[in-house]
Amino acid sequence: MILGLMALIVGCSSDSGGKEVDGASSNNDEEEESSVTEDAGEPEQIEVSLMIHWGEKEFEEIFNQHIKKALPHIKLTYIQANGKEEIEENFAKGFIPDIAMGTNFEMFKELDLLRDQMPLIEKHGLDLSKYDQGIIESLKANSPIGELNALPVFKQGYVMTYNKDIFDAFGVPYPTDNMTWDEVIELGKQLTGERDGKIYHGIFPGKLGLQQVSTTLVDPETNEPTILDNKELRIFLERIQAIINIPGNLPEMESTEELATFLHNAEGADTAFDYALFPFRDQANGLTWREYEAGLNFDWVTYPVWGGDYPDYTPNELLNTMFVTSQSENPDAAFEVLAYLMSEEYQRWSVSTGGGTALLDEDVQKEFGTALEHADIMAKKNVDALFKFKSAPIPKRSRYESASVMINAYQRLLEGDDINTVIRKMDEETRSVIAEMSGKE
Repeated sequence: MILGLMALIVGCSSDSGGKEVDGASSNNDEEEESSVTEDAGEPEQIEVSLMIHWGEKEFEEIFNQHIKKALPHIKLTYIQANGKEEIEENFAKGFIPDIAMGTNFEMFKELDLLRDQMPLIEKHGLDLSKYDQGIIESLKANSPIGELNALPVFKQGYVMTYNKDIFDAFGVPYPTDNMTWDEVIELGKQLTGERDGKIYHGIFPGKLGLQQVSTTLVDPETNEPTILDNKELRIFLERIQAIINIPGNLPEMESTEELATFLHNAEGADTAFDYALFPFRDQANGLTWREYEAGLNFDWVTYPVWGGDYPDYTPNELLNTMFVTSQSENPDAAFEVLAYLMSEEYQRWSVSTGGGTALLDEDVQKEFGTALEHADIMAKKNVDALFKFKSAPIPKRSRYESASVMINAYQRLLEGDDINTVIRKMDEETRSVIAEMSGKE
């Protein structure tokens, strides 16, 4: 039984996902003879190599077992690489992928792997209108030259997880769908404090809210910071400041640096034990396991929206998109694999194991979580909250945007700096990052 493998879709966007081997798997080392001979009238299998940053177990259970059944004429082989250096190491060994996973299109362009997917899409008749157009357009926007360089085989979902027990302890009504950030922050103020000897926190100050409004901190065309006059950044920081300033809302840590890093990077489902409101990725598998094993009494509502004149979008991230590479020797066979992974059949399986989908099919969406280890728990949750809002468009981003600049901004807010000072320091740090990185190029 699959134990939440689709949780890797978000958790391993930059990690190796449990590295088990180096380079290509033994599938590449020893060519197996086709079990059916040409004399029997059936062709030999076509080999298609897939390069991912996950382990061989994930390769087998998320990809290979499905391709064996759906496309028996294709033999899918495994290459593991995470980042430019490991990809180049595989090149040196002669392992060239037919299909690759990732969203660092500038890196893939430098490695001569990037390819416009549209000729293959048109040749094989893949109907892009069936998919979330916001994600398709975001992929084009993030291409070095505006092509469609990858397809959204996987899509992340976003909700606000809430802990019913904390609400009950404070006697506060549960949250509802369609709440704004300002409403949620006010609600969080009512849910912070001590009850029966245990400290509870009201609302977690997540980092994804800025992604709901498609803003950038560095102009991708000029590589100049856009921080000083960025209205959305100011609103976002003001909200983070309001959450930080709720008395008793933050855990105790040894330093503001450690706390800032935690508040910016914390991703685990365990956060829902201590916070009444946790706006983040859905984490269906982790949350249902925690309810089963430790009694976490949770449910979902829609991710908080910005309100006012801003559209009701969730955050959006291009995580683990996939593409046929420019160096593929079997591009048509490789695209057969990619097209199957985009198909209703495969997407239905992916969604059932807790994955999201870019496929605009309500019947597929209704399958969410039905194959989880604890599907009975998931069936009682407000799964509709996952699909109520569209994902925000993702603008093209400059390579000079740095997460460390935002973490430092969190630290300054924790230390009591005013918003104007925080923004000014962010601008200065970003200019330093640009100068340092461009000097090495």
